[in-house]
Amino acid sequence: MRIISLFFLVLFSLSAFSQSKKEIKKYKLKSTTVTVTDAASSKTQKELYEKYDGNGNVIEEEEYSKEGVLKKKSSKKYNKNNDVVEEISYDEKTLAIKKKTVTEYADENPVTELVYDVHGKLLEKTIFSYNSLGEKIQELTYDDKGKTIKKSLFTYDKNGFKTEKKTYNGNGDLIQTKKYTYTY
Repeated sequence: MRIISLFFLVLFSLSAFSQSKKEIKKYKLKSTTVTVTDAASSKTQKELYEKYDGNGNVIEEEEYSKEGVLKKKSSKKYNKNNDVVEEISYDEKTLAIKKKTVTEYADENPVTELVYDVHGKLLEKTIFSYNSLGEKIQELTYDDKGKTIKKSLFTYDKNGFKTEKKTYNGNGDLIQTKKYTYTY
């Protein structure tokens, strides 16, 4: 019985966050909080908190452990196309900035992503390349000195679905192949 109750609690909490950006904007939601109550102890813990802007974008997010302790906090800024242009991750204990990611766009596609540490020092830079159809075909990631640390190549089928992602380390050695299959 306890497992069934827990299942329904988790299912309900997931459905609470299934609101679309359109619904969030339409009903002018400012935030959503998900709590979980243990059926046996009746103890309630916060699981997730999201704060929204006027376009329904998540601008602040907090995730909590089963004990109710903050385990992840982040904030985001968006451009006029509702693309994330800045994301800040915070240290879960001190709430000081842990990492800042800035993304630059050309048209609708991200072209550069810069990751900074707490002191504003560049940690890594990723450059994205696209084919004539706008499909991402390559990601090149460099360290703060400009040395390649990772390269990912993408392939697509005739319908434009991603079929494969191959990732190489800085020496050009293949470290992972991810395949995507679709059922029509």
